[in-house]
Amino acid sequence: MSKANTVKLRILDKEVQLACAPGQEDALADAAAYVDKSMRDLRMRNNSSSTEKLAIVTAINTAYALLTERNSEPGDDNVSERLQTINKKLDSLLHEDA
Repeated sequence: MSKANTVKLRILDKEVQLACAPGQEDALADAAAYVDKSMRDLRMRNNSSSTEKLAIVTAINTAYALLTERNSEPGDDNVSERLQTINKKLDSLLHEDA
């Protein structure tokens, strides 16, 4: 069993550290960049929202897009696994702010 690596990421100018499997650092960084861009775009459209609300709306939008994609391609377990991984990471981010 491989030891998890710690990766430092920035989302909305806030640094977060997450554990990930060895070799998955780039994929995690790509996911964080996607979340960061989504949250920044949302903040530009609604400047009065809190960071927590931006994170929740971004999580819902991302989950919706992934579920829609998964439903259009039945049998693609990889999409489901990616959705679960992203949701776990978003949950950990939300708990850090609480």
